Amino acid sequence: MHRHNEEEMIRILLSPERAKFEDPSKFIPKLLRGGEVVAELGCGPGYYCRELIKLASTLYCVDRSSKSLEFVRKLNGAIVLNEDSSKTSIPPNSIDIVLLADSFHDMDREATYMEVLRILKGDGKVIVVDWRKDAPMGPPPSLRMSKEDYIKQFRDFLLETEFDVGPYHYGLVFRRMKPEFN
Repeated sequence: MHRHNEEEMIRILLSPERAKFEDPSKFIPKLLRGGEVVAELGCGPGYYCRELIKLASTLYCVDRSSKSLEFVRKLNGAIVLNEDSSKTSIPPNSIDIVLLADSFHDMDREATYMEVLRILKGDGKVIVVDWRKDAPMGPPPSLRMSKEDYIKQFRDFLLETEFDVGPYHYGLVFRRMKPEFN
C-alpha cells in the first residue's frame, strides 16, 4: 500500500473524513437496482461493502489483506474471500456487478480483467471508482488510470455512463458487450 503501513492505511480508508470527498451512499444506490449479486474486488476494510450489503442479494468482498478483511467480517451476510482479485473462488458467470473502487490500479490489471470476464454474467456491469490524475492525494500519479485507460483495458465492455463521485474521483459504469454471432 502507498507509503503507509497497513494499520495506518486501514485507519485512513475507514475515516469519517473520507465521506466528505467520497461517499458511496450518495451514488451506489443510484447504480444498483437492488437484489443483484455483487463482487467488490480489492474491498480493503469494507468502506464500500457497508453500502453494498444494503442492496445486494449476495455480496462477495474480496481482498488479499487478512487484516483489512477483519473489518469486513463484521458485516452480517457478506461472503468474505481472502484471495487475490485475479484468481477468486467465485463461481463463473455468477456476478451481476463487479465493483472496483480505488483498487484496480494496484492489481495485476490483465489477470484481474480476465477474472472479471470469468465471474461476470453475460450482461453484467463493472462499476469503477478511481482517483483523478490531478487529485492532491491518493496513490502515486504513476499508478493512476484515466477514463481512457479504463476504456482500453475493458475492451469487451461499453462505457454505459459516468457518474459524479466527488472532487478527487471519477466514476464509470461499463456493460459487458454480448458477442455477435454471424
